[in-house]
Amino acid sequence: MIRWEKYIHLAKDYLFLFLLLSLSTMLIFQNNSRQVVWLRAGAAEVIARFENVASKIYQYRVLKQENEILRHRLALLAFENSLMKEAYLENDRLRNLLGFKRKSKFDLVPVRIISRSQQGFSSALVIDMGSNDHLRKNMPVLTSDGLLGRIAAVSPNYAVVQTINDINFRVSAMIQRSRVQGVVSPLQNGRLALNYVPVFSDVKVGDVVITSGVSEIYPKGIEVGIVVRIESPPSGLFKVIELVPSVEVSKQEEAFVVRTKPADRS
Repeated sequence: MIRWEKYIHLAKDYLFLFLLLSLSTMLIFQNNSRQVVWLRAGAAEVIARFENVASKIYQYRVLKQENEILRHRLALLAFENSLMKEAYLENDRLRNLLGFKRKSKFDLVPVRIISRSQQGFSSALVIDMGSNDHLRKNMPVLTSDGLLGRIAAVSPNYAVVQTINDINFRVSAMIQRSRVQGVVSPLQNGRLALNYVPVFSDVKVGDVVITSGVSEIYPKGIEVGIVVRIESPPSGLFKVIELVPSVEVSKQEEAFVVRTKPADRS
């Protein structure tokens, strides 16, 4: 009992204040005088404004939380849309490649490009098949647009492709329309050159250049490029001919290996 009495003694001032406030509040609400009515109205307005502010704070927190959820969902939808777009583009590429494979006269092996290397004027790709898939050195590599390169090295599961923009790449070729022949090599500006074409030869801008079939590596008829510039030096023996490559090496993701029996040359 002594403990409870001690607590009551310590809290008596607070209890007395609480009783006074309660009594005052009751008297105010029971009094209908003008001053008291005005006071009650002011108190009600203050309470209403406080409730309004509290309500807005609560609504702000709810809207902020909903905004975060919507932003997360939007990011997720954007990611899913990107995946669907990439799948559509890949499906379109593969459908075109399948159609090309069906129409091609060559024995084609579809491969996927898994990495690429560009050092100075040296260019190479790595494909996901090798000797275990009966691929061998010097087999041509192409796309539905034209010649991409040749296999330069082979391991059991992978192969390295020397591409047409490699500084050491060469291929015997000819003008498809006039059958004028030459040798294609890369230029530093990203184009190709058709070399050793005599100045009197029939060559026009827009002519398609294809493999001539002279080489034991490349079958005849694979598109190499399109003629975009021709010069005939007055004192020269050969024309200066530039081609735009039919294949943009940097944009390729899939390709075909032409399964032939090329001579094993370096």
